[in-house]
Amino acid sequence: MNTELLNHKLSEPEFLLKKDWIIRQIEFKLKMIDLELSTKHNRTIMQKVEHRIKDASSIARKLIKKGYKITFENADEKLNDIIGIRVVCLYRDDIYSIADLLKQQKDFTLIKEKDYIKNPKKSGYQSLHLIFDVPLIYKEATETQRVEIQLRTVAMDFWAGVDNQICYKKNPAKLKTAELALKNYSTEISRMDKQMMELRKNAEL
Repeated sequence: MNTELLNHKLSEPEFLLKKDWIIRQIEFKLKMIDLELSTKHNRTIMQKVEHRIKDASSIARKLIKKGYKITFENADEKLNDIIGIRVVCLYRDDIYSIADLLKQQKDFTLIKEKDYIKNPKKSGYQSLHLIFDVPLIYKEATETQRVEIQLRTVAMDFWAGVDNQICYKKNPAKLKTAELALKNYSTEISRMDKQMMELRKNAEL
């Protein structure tokens, strides 16, 4: 299957409707979690929640990278992040509070957890990734949809945005210099995140 045919399959109304329904379910859960934590701590927890459905070209690139043929079936079965939800908050400890409450949802099945905050990628990328199977029920049929939820601070999100803009479009001759600088900045962002969290805790005493 070429990318054009894959794009046609991904554009079918039933496929998009199912993905949209799952996104709505998760965003509702996140609103409830945000309300619970904001009420408990008397401060804003989530700064923003974003979602996306991966497009055909991105899916094709990832399938090739993983060694799979470009087919709709492989995309649906082998990839965990066709649906992506990103949650951005101010403080590192809030990330883990949100994650704990997500994992307590009885209708969510945790498939994988990847903690790139405690163990950043070589590039310096930091975020907590949770992969869930979420049920979709219609009439007497139940199927699951796989979703990746990314949790990060504002600073981590800023770094990731700069990394995406620079390293995916940079002149190859200058790429190594940019990558090294970004890795150094990631260390600084991690240090700042920890300091901001300590500042908040001291202010709450």
